[in-house]
Parts: sequence; structure tokens; C-alpha cells
Amino acid sequence: MTTPIQQRFLAPPNAKPHEDLQLVQGSLADYHALKEHHYRADRPATATRVLALRCPSRSVAQRFLAKPIGHQTVAVLIESLPSLSCTLRNWALHERYGNWLPPRQRATLLNREVRVISRVVVHPCWRGIGLAVRLVKEALDKPTTLYTEALAAMGKVNPFFQRAGMTAYHRPPHAFDQRLTDAMQSLGLTPNALASLEQMQSKIYALAPTQQQWFHKELYRWYRQNGGRSVVHSTDPATHLRTARQRLMLEPVYYLHHNTPTTPA
Repeated sequence: MTTPIQQRFLAPPNAKPHEDLQLVQGSLADYHALKEHHYRADRPATATRVLALRCPSRSVAQRFLAKPIGHQTVAVLIESLPSLSCTLRNWALHERYGNWLPPRQRATLLNREVRVISRVVVHPCWRGIGLAVRLVKEALDKPTTLYTEALAAMGKVNPFFQRAGMTAYHRPPHAFDQRLTDAMQSLGLTPNALASLEQMQSKIYALAPTQQQWFHKELYRWYRQNGGRSVVHSTDPATHLRTARQRLMLEPVYYLHHNTPTTPA
């Protein structure tokens, strides 16, 4: 991973480098050039299309290299075949690909009508200027299927799919999640307070002893329901809070776009 000072010298020297970027039909080599900058290390197994943004300009550091290195990939988008099962897809499309279809028929229909944007990676030197939105818009402007979908782990934090024109669908809360949220709100606590576990614990300790006991009981009840019967459950309230933060604050967002298919280039 390059350091910030190194990244300054690797950045192109012109004032508006994004104006020089070239959109191309890329390959998995473009993804491998940037994969270290994505939170998921595994490669998409069923990639069907790769769009890449490449910079023809050489950086300050590259000017001193003896051999030219060609165009630099600065951002990449990968489309893949969809998963066979997706609750939010079924909800958004009214069970169009639901379990009422035989598995083989469902797979054939999904592969014909749906593509999923499985990766969008932007080099750290090029973030903050809308390249992710640009790549998604390009994919939506020239679709190859009836629908394009995406599942973003950080969709609530960085909704660039929505800014590109996709519709966000949030999973309706499970009953046991809603019960924990209601319990927190009844005590003046909010799920957003889980962002800082130290502050959350301080607020819990400021409650009356009977309220603390009741809330820890509700939290442990939720923790056991969330983990299932086959999991060895911890009795540590701090572990329960960390699990609640992971589930309630980092919930992935499902995105869908109804396309007007065009003939692939």
C-alpha cells in the first residue's frame, strides 16, 4: 500500500486530470491493478463485463522512469452474474425470480435478465471527484440486461449507486432487530449511538440500575436470536454491543435499476 507522500508523486501533474481519463472496455487485469484498494480481496468469480478508466498522463514519479509504462488504470467496475437467491431482489421485483420457479429455470432467467455490479474500485489518488458515479452511469447508459443490481456494504455511508441513478431498497427490519431498537429508544438511546461503544456504555451506566438490568437482558435476548442456537454465546455485554453495531449500523443496501437494454459493443 502506498503512503500519502508517495501518492502525491504518483498523481498526474495536470490541474484537472479527470478530464483526460479514457473509458475503455477493460479486463480483469485492470481489476488486479487496483484490487488492493478494495475491502474485499477475493476476485468476482463470474465477471461478464469490465469498464475501466485509464489515464494517459504520466505522473511526476513516472517521468523519471527509463521505460514508459503505458496508460494507468485509475478506476474499474466489474459486472457479474447474479446470485440465485436475494431477498431484497424478490421484494423489489415482486418475486419475479422467486422460489416458485424451478431452480434451473430461475437461474436461466436471472442470467438472461440481471447483471450485478460486483466491484467498483477507485485508486486512492483519484477519490472524491465522482469517478465511481461516472463508472456506474456508464454501465447503466449501456446495459446488456433488463436489470442492473448492486449490494453495497457501505451504502448508507457512501450512496454513490443512488447518485448514479439506481434505486435503493432497505431491508425491512427483522422482528428481533426492531424489538432491540424499540428497547433502546424507550431509554433515550439510538442505534447511531453504537458508533462509539465507549459512549454507548457510558450512557447505559448512567441509567438507573433497574433500567440497566432490563436493557442488558433485552440485549442478550437479541444477541442469542441473532447468533442462532448452534453458536457458542458470549455473556459479555461489550460483545453484545459490538455485534449490535455490526448488524444495525453496517447493514448493506440493495440497489436496482430497470434498464432499456442495448446491444453490447
